[in-house]
Amino acid sequence: MNRKKSLSNTYKRTKFGDFMFKITVKAGLFLAHHKVLYYILSYTWGILTTFAGWVMLGFAILFNKKTLVEKGKFFTAHYAIFGSNWGGIGVGTSFLVAGNMGKDYTLHCKCHELGHTYQAAVWGPFAIFLFYLPSLFRCWYQNARYRKNLPTAPYDLIYFEGSASEIGQALLSEKEGKDYFYYTDEFKKNPNYGKKIVKETPNE
Repeated sequence: MNRKKSLSNTYKRTKFGDFMFKITVKAGLFLAHHKVLYYILSYTWGILTTFAGWVMLGFAILFNKKTLVEKGKFFTAHYAIFGSNWGGIGVGTSFLVAGNMGKDYTLHCKCHELGHTYQAAVWGPFAIFLFYLPSLFRCWYQNARYRKNLPTAPYDLIYFEGSASEIGQALLSEKEGKDYFYYTDEFKKNPNYGKKIVKETPNE
C-alpha cells in the first residue's frame, strides 16, 4: 500500500540520526517480511537482548498477576500488559506495556515497542548501546523536565525512538490496509504526545 508520509519522517535530524533512522527502518521492515531471517538473527546475533527480554517478560507475568491485563503475541513479539499508566519497554523479542492508557495510546505503545524488537534483530549486541540505554536515559530525562514544567522534545525526534514507532506503525498499516491512526490530525495534535501520559478518566 502507498502510505502517507509519517510524522516520524518529517523531523529534521542530524546526519547521523537521519542515517540511523533510515537504515534501521529499512532493515527492520525487511526482517519483518522475512521472518525466518528475523528469528535466526534474534536467536544468534541478538541472543543477549532476546534472552533478557524473555527474562523480563517472565518476571513481569509472574510477579504482576493481580494487575495483569493481557498477554499474548503482537506480530512477532510476545508481550504483556499490566499495571497502570507507566509506559512501555521492549527488549529482544518481548515487550511490556502499561494498562489504563486508553485504547488508542495502548495500541500506539504496542507498535512502538514492537519496533524496538526489530532494532535488536538488526543491530544485535550494539542495540544495547545505540538504542536501549539511550532510550532509557532519554525517557528519564524527558520525564524529569516534564515534572519541572519544562518543554520536552517530540518523542520520535531522536532516531532510536522514531525508528521504533515507524517500524511498528508501518506493519500495522500494512495489516489493516490503511494508514494507522497515528497519522491523523487528532493524534498529532494530542498535547500529551511525548510527555508523561495522563490517566484516562471514565468519561473519556
